[in-house]
Amino acid sequence: MGFKKIGLLFMVLILTFTMAACSEDSESTGGKVDKNSSATLTVWVHPFVGEDLKDKQKEVFDNMAASFKKEYPNVKVKFEEIPWANREQKLLTALAADQGPDVFYLIPDIMAQFADQGVLTPITDLLGDDWDKSDFEESSIESVTYKNEMYGLPILREVQTYIYNTKILKEIGGDPNNLPETWEEFDELAQKAKDKGYFGRSFEGGATANATLYPLVWQSGGDVISKDGKVLINNKDGLEAFERIQKWYKEDMIPKDSINTIDHFTPFVEGKIMAVWGAGLTVSSLKEKGFKDYVIGPPLKQEKMATFGTTGMFVVPSNSKHKELAAQLVAEMTSKESSEAFNSLTKFIPARKSATAIYDGDKDMAKMTEYVQYASPGVIHPVARVVMPTIQAELQAMMEGSKSPKEAADAVAKAIKDEMGK
Repeated sequence: MGFKKIGLLFMVLILTFTMAACSEDSESTGGKVDKNSSATLTVWVHPFVGEDLKDKQKEVFDNMAASFKKEYPNVKVKFEEIPWANREQKLLTALAADQGPDVFYLIPDIMAQFADQGVLTPITDLLGDDWDKSDFEESSIESVTYKNEMYGLPILREVQTYIYNTKILKEIGGDPNNLPETWEEFDELAQKAKDKGYFGRSFEGGATANATLYPLVWQSGGDVISKDGKVLINNKDGLEAFERIQKWYKEDMIPKDSINTIDHFTPFVEGKIMAVWGAGLTVSSLKEKGFKDYVIGPPLKQEKMATFGTTGMFVVPSNSKHKELAAQLVAEMTSKESSEAFNSLTKFIPARKSATAIYDGDKDMAKMTEYVQYASPGVIHPVARVVMPTIQAELQAMMEGSKSPKEAADAVAKAIKDEMGK
């Protein structure tokens, strides 16, 4: 579905929600919900784990429903799984037809887009003033907040960083206990890897800019869009990120298929790449494959240490007929116990401080948890997701040689400004 069609869906949604507000009593009860309320709540979730753990994921969600039912015995909770692919369009289509869920999962850049169009209900209005958010990490609360309103409760945090092949490191004279922290240190090591016939790092150009361009922009000291809405991606710091990607590609530090691939995990496991860009789930996948020759390194810095790491949240749509109950369900799904169970299975990092102890005995996830302080959840702006395909296309054109880094950066900046002006 094209972006013009998504725009039309948003218009339909706005009309739908406006009519619903006029025809129903939608005034918040301030978190006061009758324990004897009767309803069926539908929750849309995604495959957060592989097929081999699908039953365990179902068990985690079933336990959340069972715990909620202790407080609200007359409420039925239905979990329905939808694929990651095209999830935005599926959600918008269902919500426009008034057939959507009462609770669903979002990440911050999509949240900002949906919130800006009135698709979501601020969740603090539904939970009440006495709801305590002190156990959530401050950064995770910031990630679910848009225009001073909290639109969801966070269930997970993520950090993306380099995971190195220790066999390759030793072969090229690297030290697994003293890994690169700067661009220059990394490139020096990547050059040694190249000289031995390896690629320096993975670069999955078919992925979103969150996993490719943005971490480099932030590490250079730049930003994509400032908090006051200025487009910064083509300034000196942003341009430096484009130039670094071009350098890696031209100098064969990243594979030739980096232009559009979405899989460099396989060649890393096959021993062809010194470092793979990954997260906790990457480490889990390595362990499942019996791959032991790895070590987790820190996010890099040029001006500052920074990386991408999303914050996952559960939200309530504006046209849910049971918004207050749905908000209470979200509170249960993000409780300490629920967070511990969910993140232990999925290998994400809990958003609740009290739940992070699940990784006290896991050196790899403890390291990931240490690095989460450097992670940004992306660009929290309504146009963030809309411009992703343009960014991918411009990076591809740059790597192919049809555009210079400045031309690509300027084209991305123009696309962002054009979307803002619509």
